[in-house]
Amino acid sequence: MAMIKKKTNADMFSFLPDHVISLILSFLPFIDAARTSVLSKRWRHIWHATWMLNYKEPVVETFSLSFTNPGEYRSDMENCLRFAILRGTRGLYLDFADPSWGEDEFDPHLRLFQLPTFVYKHKVLESLKLFSCRFDVSEFSAFSVLKDLSLGWVEVRSSSLKALLMNCPLLEGLCLKNCWNLGDPDISGPNLRLRRLIIDKCSIDNHIILMAQKLQYFKYSGLVKSFLLEDQPDVEEAELDFGLESEFDNSGYCGDTLQDILRNLYSNTLTVCSYMLQELPSGEEPLRLYPYLDDMRHLILKTSMHSYELCGLSFLLKSCPGLEMLTIDLGPARIFADYEPPFQIQSHVFWAQHIPFIDCVRETLKVVEVNGFKGEPNEIELLQNVLRYGCVLERMRINVIKSSDSDPTYQWRAQMLQYFTKASRRLQVVIS
Repeated sequence: MAMIKKKTNADMFSFLPDHVISLILSFLPFIDAARTSVLSKRWRHIWHATWMLNYKEPVVETFSLSFTNPGEYRSDMENCLRFAILRGTRGLYLDFADPSWGEDEFDPHLRLFQLPTFVYKHKVLESLKLFSCRFDVSEFSAFSVLKDLSLGWVEVRSSSLKALLMNCPLLEGLCLKNCWNLGDPDISGPNLRLRRLIIDKCSIDNHIILMAQKLQYFKYSGLVKSFLLEDQPDVEEAELDFGLESEFDNSGYCGDTLQDILRNLYSNTLTVCSYMLQELPSGEEPLRLYPYLDDMRHLILKTSMHSYELCGLSFLLKSCPGLEMLTIDLGPARIFADYEPPFQIQSHVFWAQHIPFIDCVRETLKVVEVNGFKGEPNEIELLQNVLRYGCVLERMRINVIKSSDSDPTYQWRAQMLQYFTKASRRLQVVIS
């Protein structure tokens, strides 16, 4: 009886060959077949041979595939792509980058996967992402309706970039992430439809040429480079992050470069990093920018409110006479030990000395939002003086930092703001 019981409880599937198990799984719903991958190491990949047969949806709107080191599974990758193409996908997102690659490094990495030629024949593609995937730029002319393109962890020479822009006349969004050998990228042309441009940690030689008439959003993250923007119209939003810089430039070159960028990049909303707050006043104009940033309505600061950032923050507020909204995102920042302020400062009275002479605080600033509030002295002093001199201020929102080790006094310090002198009778202070 014991022997019979043992045979009855035996896992009979273990004795079946893989192709028979695949056939059985093909009768299961797609989700149930995928769930069998957790049964054992052997079962992890068996369902791959059947999932495309089970997928019953007539159209796959978007198809995403992330796979590290795809070289050994090229045929599987191509089968997945054929499935997506046959289902008429309009969004194709391929990411073969290794998660261990450093975000802040510019070293080229080996790309083990080549975009198959049959993908270029898929002319209805509207959105394409290629990370660590080789491609033939001359074939991009087939993507006549492509509107959004993201390239990452690949070599993109300036000539290739120019060809991409010409071959994809309907392109509205372009993201370049960790691309190398860009040279001096030229993103310009009278017929460009580009509305959204992101250049994130790419290797660039000296400058970026930008002239896109319809551009609405521009983000740059990387080392300080010159921006040639003389004919670039206003953009709705710009984000500048030079956090890759490793040292403070005492020569004034970086400060002058950053001031030139702000003079020529007209935007309604601007996000700046801690490096800019420290470096901006080292340029030719140490106190404020001339001419003023008259179009600026919303300023977003990525800052730790360190004493070394105060001059830069004051610089920007004095340069934006029409500012209506100020957002302060508090968090860790790289503070440079060799920083030199443009003038002597006393942090405990800094804002009491400067806020009364900042036009936007007295005349136009309506909304202030602080995220990650702790109630450090520099935070309290700034907000106290904004409350005292903000004559048209309507709302101040304080979002106290929330974490497992948050100090309960953070909330108490935020509540103290309710009792400070306020210049505006319409002001509402919200604390959360």
